[in-house]
Amino acid sequence: MMFAPTYLQARRDFRRQALALGAEVQAIEIEAGGLRAEDGSRLSIEIASFGEAPKALVISSGLHGVEGFAGSAVQSLCMQRGWPQDRRLVLLHALNPAGMSSLRRVNENNVDLNRNFLAPGESYCGSPEHYARLNSLLNPKRPVSALEFSMRSAWQIARFGYGALKQAIAGGQYDYPEGLFWGGDCLQEGPQKLLALLPELLADVEQIDWIDVHTGLGVSGEPTYLVEASKSSADYKVLRERFGERVQAWDEDDGVAYAIRGGFPGALKEIFGDRLTMLTCEFGTIKATRVLRNLISDNQVYHYGGDQSLAAKRMRDAFDRQTPAWRQRVLLRAGALLDRCFIEG
Repeated sequence: MMFAPTYLQARRDFRRQALALGAEVQAIEIEAGGLRAEDGSRLSIEIASFGEAPKALVISSGLHGVEGFAGSAVQSLCMQRGWPQDRRLVLLHALNPAGMSSLRRVNENNVDLNRNFLAPGESYCGSPEHYARLNSLLNPKRPVSALEFSMRSAWQIARFGYGALKQAIAGGQYDYPEGLFWGGDCLQEGPQKLLALLPELLADVEQIDWIDVHTGLGVSGEPTYLVEASKSSADYKVLRERFGERVQAWDEDDGVAYAIRGGFPGALKEIFGDRLTMLTCEFGTIKATRVLRNLISDNQVYHYGGDQSLAAKRMRDAFDRQTPAWRQRVLLRAGALLDRCFIEG
């Protein structure tokens, strides 16, 4: 079974499968403020590296915690299917183990790690336009019914437009530590340790194709390939030609995409430069408004109390659908993406 029920089981399965295939496996242990895995062991990011070659495919999972179950399954699928002998394969499992183990999207400090990678010297402060006005809607101190949320959201969309609100909500903010999409006040432990290791890990690789697997945006079970670049950029045009119409730029006004601060792709580009070609692969789950409402519920329960089991169930619903049909479609589409990476890379 490729979709594991827990972080601990996913980690065990990943290590077992990678070692059986002869991978060099190492772990980055994360202190995570004292949080531990289900068996009491330390949380960790697992790294499996297969072979040596001038070209590499890197697949990372779990930057957004609970989204890591689909990413872990994609990594398992890749190991099961195999890869060309002239390609190195590197798998980074559960980049946010605290979020994955607790079924949250953020890490142990409520930080959205895909907003945490600010450029050197950039200040961890500031918020998108409209975020302050939306704070009471996004970060309530009491449970909000579906009807109340729908009415308030509809009014905001009617007044300011869906695109503007999408950007305001999801772009990343640094002023509300207890709020959604908080990018933190410093580079977090996990990202710091990972960035320190990556240059050596891929030092001899001349060309890097990187897929960072996420869930929660787009049509259920279908992938969207996001690129941290404008539609006029060379990177976007090359990837669009290579991977087709599923490719979207993160700064688009339409579609599911939005521009963010402190994204993981930008940090990797700083390290690897032109050697890197990167796609953020998003598999859709449920409607965007329901995803947002479930995120709000999880955040409200975490900070102000409530039904934790219900909040966890809603997070699984939003980011790791428990239906065989959804999981089969994710693996089918992931297999097609892997074929393109290996055949056309």
